[in-house]
This record gives sequence, C-alpha cells and structure tokens, in this order.
Amino acid sequence: DELFALDQGNDGGEDLHLLALARAAGYRTWWISNHDDIGIEQRHARLADVTTTTNRNPGRSGGGLDEVITDDVQAALADGAPRKFIVVHLLGAHPYYKLRYPAGADAFAAADAVDAGLAAAGRSWRVGALRKEYDAAIRYHDTVVARILGLVQASAAPQATANVAWMYLSDHGQEVGHDADFAGHSPGTPAGYRIPALVWRNRPWPAAAALASRAFRADWAGWTLADLLQLQWQGQATRYNVLAADYAWNESRLPGPVARAIPD
Repeated sequence: DELFALDQGNDGGEDLHLLALARAAGYRTWWISNHDDIGIEQRHARLADVTTTTNRNPGRSGGGLDEVITDDVQAALADGAPRKFIVVHLLGAHPYYKLRYPAGADAFAAADAVDAGLAAAGRSWRVGALRKEYDAAIRYHDTVVARILGLVQASAAPQATANVAWMYLSDHGQEVGHDADFAGHSPGTPAGYRIPALVWRNRPWPAAAALASRAFRADWAGWTLADLLQLQWQGQATRYNVLAADYAWNESRLPGPVARAIPD
C-alpha cells in the first residue's frame, strides 16, 4: 500500500494517492497486471483510467508467465496521450517459484558453491531446492524487466524533447535459506526487506554516482515517482524523494517491540 502513498503527516486523514494525483494533473494512467488480487485492485487499480489484468487465477498458486503483459505495455506506450503514467504489476518470483519461469529453464540445476554454503549452515534439502527454483524465477523475471525497459527506451527515442522515465521496484524479497532454514515471505530477514530499486530517464543525471549510493525506502517511493512525473503541489515533502537535493534518510520505526524477527 505504501508504494503509492504520499504521506502528508495527517494522522487522522487519508494520504494522497499517486495515481489519483497524476490523473488530476492531466496524466492518462494505466494499471497493467499479471497478478489477480482483489485487494490490490480495490486499493490501487481502480484509480487508473485503463486497467488490464492478464492473469485471472486468484492468488499466486496458478501459472501465467509475466511476458504476457508485453503487448499491453506496447499498446500503452503507443497511446497518443500527451502525458502517460503506466504501472506494470508483475507476479515476479512469488511462490510457487517453479511456476514463475518457463518449463526447462532451470538454469541453476547443477550443484554450486551456494549449495555447499547452505548445507554447511544446516539448511534442509527442501530449502536448497527452493533456492534453485527462486534463482531461476529471478533470472526469468530479469529478462521481462529488461524487455519492458527496452520498450520504454525505444518509445523515448523519437521524442527527445519529452520527459521519459522508468522505475523498477520490488515490494519485498524472499528468504531462501541464506539467513534461516526457511523459504518464502520473510519480512524479518534481509532477503525479505532489502530490495532492488532501479531508475532510468532520458535526461542526464547530475551527480549520478552520489544518487546511486543513497539509502532508499520503499514506503517513500511515491515521492520519487512524483518527481519523475514532474508533479508539484503545495505541501510536497521533497525530503522523502531520493533524487532530491534535500533528501533526508531516516530509518523506519516499528510500532512496538519485536521479540523474534527471524522465522524458525
């Protein structure tokens, strides 16, 4: 939920939603998803002008490779709207990992140094096997993400004077034996909460190396996206935008004590 929230510090009220703000600013908005989730649809997708869900298997137990969204992304990029905000929501590497990549694409089937390290740490055979499937899912996922970026970059070439930007963000990772004898969602281990964030735009980056070294919080992603969309409004808190000159990192705080963070 926090990825699109623009927290105004109003504890008693609703935060601004980035999709709604973009629409109010004149953007045509898309929500293109390969992830059938009624909660996400009601919270986010319903705010878009155009909603496309290619996968109608509820939850995450069904198949449906993420590459199926390519045509919808191409159609959105080709749309004649002068301002476009396109959200692409992928299944990524959600369990079941084996369903997240094409049959026969088990790139990590052979024994490797990671297997040896997990065995030395006392991890179960099952967790080791799931690690291989997860890595294969991530490898395939990377090809889909790269394809989407390539489509965006190709669409930007004919419009050199326009502002074109792309951001990739994972909302969470998966634990697959590196910190615990466990495979799956794990908000209490680094594999679960340390996530990749990538940003590209068709304009030069001032001080790009310094920007790349900054710590980043996913719950502040909306502020960075607002900057990439060139949105401005009264009360805008640029200190949450990782690209801003006045960006001010601070750690998120849990609402109460945690007795145990690492799953058994």
